[in-house]
Amino acid sequence: MTDFMPSKGNPTKSEAPFVARPIIIISSHVMAGAVGNRAAAFTLERLGFPVWEVPTVIMPWHPGHGPSTIQKIDPALFARSLEDLARHPDFASVSAIYSGYLGSLEQVEAIAGLVDAYKRANPDGLYFCDPVIGDKEGLYMKEAIAVAIRDQLIPRADIISPNRFELNWLTGSEESNNNGLIEQARKLGRKTTLITSAFALMRNAIANLLIHAEETGKAPLPIMCEHPAIPNPQNGTGDMMASLFLGHKLSGASDELALKKASSGVLEVVTRSASMGYRDLEVARFSDRFHTPMAMVNMRQIGAGPQLTAVRRPPKKPEPLN
Repeated sequence: MTDFMPSKGNPTKSEAPFVARPIIIISSHVMAGAVGNRAAAFTLERLGFPVWEVPTVIMPWHPGHGPSTIQKIDPALFARSLEDLARHPDFASVSAIYSGYLGSLEQVEAIAGLVDAYKRANPDGLYFCDPVIGDKEGLYMKEAIAVAIRDQLIPRADIISPNRFELNWLTGSEESNNNGLIEQARKLGRKTTLITSAFALMRNAIANLLIHAEETGKAPLPIMCEHPAIPNPQNGTGDMMASLFLGHKLSGASDELALKKASSGVLEVVTRSASMGYRDLEVARFSDRFHTPMAMVNMRQIGAGPQLTAVRRPPKKPEPLN
């Protein structure tokens, strides 16, 4: 593994007023559309965070739009670029590293080295791993790359955001209900797991399920956020969901509020983009929805009973979205 020599820095203390510090985004780059780096970086910049953007592959558009030329990043140049980032004067002040789609086995090793250097420089910094490896149709990449993500990056992550297929693949399971997803997520041992395609309890709905690791022998109840499904959504919703959740969390929102605002924001952008007939997510046109989304979503805590039914919480004053 590449040995990084991180620069020294003085991270902002937790008790100081909130200052949006840089986030390193490592994912695919498209020339047209809003997926991968373009979706995540723009979303976080719109929330006020400086972004250091690292492409893993370069494509004219999302593969779902048809065949195109894919530019692969030279593994040695990629590794040296990450070494350079670790020597940046402000590296220790980076608030998070986020990784998404990767294009080669060597990139996994280089990112693992960067994360290790980052944790040495800033032990309180977050590493968010979105294991973009596949969906119900199967793996997007060579199995060796997915295995390396599972074995090298997932164990280093503070937050992971697999879809339902990815969680099952990572854990070697085939869960058919939320109870099983929760059990498998906790076996991975990550502090926070955000499953972006859990089993909805409402009809014709999409569910995001937030699971925390056990602390002091007892884990908090998982939180589910549901909203109506939008037929044929544009590509990039997973990238936007992950980046909105990360951005709101880093801005000081509780995990529950970050989940609520992220889900509502994605729903608004997808709905508005679809209603106006856009081929891709119009993140720039509707970016005002990132801060103050208005779309209604349903929040509930989930109990771990045999059927994983909803547990109603005592009434409380609603938490504002902004």
